[in-house]
Amino acid sequence: MQTSDHSSWVPLLALVSGLWLVASPCVAQTSPPEEDLFTQDLPLVLTASRLSQPVSESPSAMTVIDRKMIEASGFRTVPELMRLVPGMYVGFADANRPVVALHGSSDEYAHRMQVLIDGRSAYLPPFGGVHWADLPLLTEDIERIEVVRGPSSASHGSNSFYGVINIISRDASDQQGTSVSLTGGHASDALVRFGHAGGNFDYRASFGYRSDRGLDSAILNDHSATRVFNFRGNYRPSASDSLDMQWGSSDGVYGLGIEGRPEDAFRDTRAKSDFQQLSWLHVWPSGDETKLTLSRAARSFRDPYICILNDICEGKIIGKTRAEGFTERNVFTQRTEMELQNTYRVNAYNRLVWGVDVRSDHADFPLLFARPYTVNPWQFFIHDEWRVNDAAVLNFGTMLEDDGMGNRSQSPRASLNYHITPQHTLRFGISHATRSPVMSEAFIAADNTVWGGAYVPPVVPLTPERVVSREIGYMAEFPTVGLSVDTRLYSESVRNLIWWDKCADLSRCGDGFKNLLAADYQGLEVTAKLRWDEGRSFLVANYARQRSSASLDALPTQWYDPGIGTLVQSYYNNEYLALFPESTPTNSGSLLLSLALPDSWRLGAGYYFRDQVRVLDVSSDVTPEYSMHRIDVRLSKSFKFEHGRHAEVAMVVQNAAKDDYTKYGTVNRAGEVPFTRRAWVTTALHF
Repeated sequence: MQTSDHSSWVPLLALVSGLWLVASPCVAQTSPPEEDLFTQDLPLVLTASRLSQPVSESPSAMTVIDRKMIEASGFRTVPELMRLVPGMYVGFADANRPVVALHGSSDEYAHRMQVLIDGRSAYLPPFGGVHWADLPLLTEDIERIEVVRGPSSASHGSNSFYGVINIISRDASDQQGTSVSLTGGHASDALVRFGHAGGNFDYRASFGYRSDRGLDSAILNDHSATRVFNFRGNYRPSASDSLDMQWGSSDGVYGLGIEGRPEDAFRDTRAKSDFQQLSWLHVWPSGDETKLTLSRAARSFRDPYICILNDICEGKIIGKTRAEGFTERNVFTQRTEMELQNTYRVNAYNRLVWGVDVRSDHADFPLLFARPYTVNPWQFFIHDEWRVNDAAVLNFGTMLEDDGMGNRSQSPRASLNYHITPQHTLRFGISHATRSPVMSEAFIAADNTVWGGAYVPPVVPLTPERVVSREIGYMAEFPTVGLSVDTRLYSESVRNLIWWDKCADLSRCGDGFKNLLAADYQGLEVTAKLRWDEGRSFLVANYARQRSSASLDALPTQWYDPGIGTLVQSYYNNEYLALFPESTPTNSGSLLLSLALPDSWRLGAGYYFRDQVRVLDVSSDVTPEYSMHRIDVRLSKSFKFEHGRHAEVAMVVQNAAKDDYTKYGTVNRAGEVPFTRRAWVTTALHF
């Protein structure tokens, strides 16, 4: 059982004690928050602390991608929108298998970042990642995306290790009437949205078909076609109660395969996802709130032709046909969850949110596990926001969590936000976070056939990974010129990192997982937003400079083996420790311009750059992803008609300058495929 280290609380207690010494003489003169002057032109956010706060009073660095930015970018998927987050890595295993991670320190499954949709986790077993391509949500139904750029286990649990992406959908009352859109080109989409608001019941329904022909390369089979349904309704039986109902589904076909690799033959896979969510919100006469949320999410996946015996698949065994090396893979995963959250105003200067969350995670993966597994984690969280005086706001919270695998952990966080002036704020923060093992790490069967049967269960029971993050932030508003700036300096130390427990001679032993690595990250992140023409035009600039390093936190099982120990040591030094700094691009960033033009024309233009990078599961014999300098353009024209009807025609060109940068890939045949120019036209009508 993992217990908290009491010494980890020392920096937090020092921060609180220092605040008392500085602020206590001023407390008696504090004015209530309703009367203060700190109402800057900054968005309100919910994700960091579970309390509605301006970004300048959030305990963590935040990026908000609003509806206007989504439209200006021309992006059709959530992963591509993450290019607008400083320090975020976005790649593609194939065009239909995106990879998203902070620091770039991840593989295809992005184990260490929580993804929420309206507060509901999209993070599913057994790999603990997010299947972006078949999310039952359309970008047209997204109101905004809040991204916490830093550990947030104190608010959202153990897998909020490096950060949180919270996708917030448009309210049920947002859609009045019917909207229809058609897209043609590299992407061929169709969408119908309709809804009604009035009385005590609002609803919105969306039916969509989205398809993509991939990177137009004969090397990859990466086309996709997905049918999506999404519904949201809100019923208000009284002035103090509301019931929010959501459900959705997706059903898609996704190509897989690499030309010239018979063990990864061209074939079509099938994935089906669905979710249901019911939230009851009660507002008490005091203004306090109680919210109860029940949710369920499930996914089934079928791969009709996966190789389980490489030598046979490659035709190396005489007397065996290649087909005998393949089998069918079927996976079913499900998460059910209940969460109770209470928001309580202690007094005019202090707010508190606390709650409990219980869930059940189930995975049935016959080729990987000896049997289906179900784990039942639970969480208790509490967060306090204390307005110490007119200038200082303290956020302090923690999460107590049991991961259902025998590990219990605590994740405290504290921050001090100090308003130098109403428009200039400093933030000092420290947080501890954990990441629990996922099922594929903890329960892998020794005779599994997904990875060739050369893998073994952990020799030593896995315990949660731990990270300590320290950051200093500065936020500023310059209202006379319409400029806002947000900067962050951070240092993060990761220990107990779960990694491959490699065996250099698979005829003698098998690979497994073990708490092996320690990693350190330092970086600078800057966001600036300039608005003009009464807010109709804007420019958003993001920049990140990062570095990383790694060392061994424990020794691999075979480190001192008389026969293969030398090979194991060489492998770790050359393949992991030496390559680790390459997993984080030194420089990356973006520019997004949205320009209002005469006669209802609008220009959106994005520039996205990133230094060379090698994601952690890409070995030294595979070409890294080259530096990227990509330009996207969106040009649209709006039309208005009688009775509130309106239309829009938009053209999007991605990689307009044809910077053919390479993509993520664990083998050169796939990794050297370039991302070329892509374009499509969308026509939309609302009536």
